[in-house]
Amino acid sequence: MSHVDEIAGSNCITALSKLSEASARSNTERKYRRLFPLLLLCVFFIALLLALIAGVTVYRHVSDAQAANVSHREGIELICNIVRADDAKGAVAVGDGPEGKSLVIVQNLDSGTYETRLYLYKGSIVQEYSLAGTEYTPSKASKITDSSSFAFTYDNGLLTVTTDQGTREVALRYLQGGE
Repeated sequence: MSHVDEIAGSNCITALSKLSEASARSNTERKYRRLFPLLLLCVFFIALLLALIAGVTVYRHVSDAQAANVSHREGIELICNIVRADDAKGAVAVGDGPEGKSLVIVQNLDSGTYETRLYLYKGSIVQEYSLAGTEYTPSKASKITDSSSFAFTYDNGLLTVTTDQGTREVALRYLQGGE
């Protein structure tokens, strides 16, 4: 083998070696090129998932706040609606409940006189429907709302009811010419 052949063979081996390295680099670059879209897809998927979780959390918070607000107002509005529904001459009275004054709505029926009693009992405002003159029975009462206070005043045909939910006024119809 001549010296020229050796050099040519060496150059050939060097060229093949460089070609192999280039091919290996090219395979590595191809792997990275394939990996980039997959990584980008994963980043978008994670971003969308986080946005969905944030949206659900915000919706839950708003929904809970709205429900709390509705239930907060619901109790005092129910009391006012009870008074409005049974508004008649002489229907509103004051009684002595287990924990203070009670608002009594009197109904005179053919079968007797009945009372809807609204009063404070163990941190709740309760409603009890009973025959007039009977003792208060909190175990028979239905809970209207949670409240640590219950007060009412009656002045010039205006009933003002105050609970933890706030104060509401009810204009009694019978004083305005209604029955």
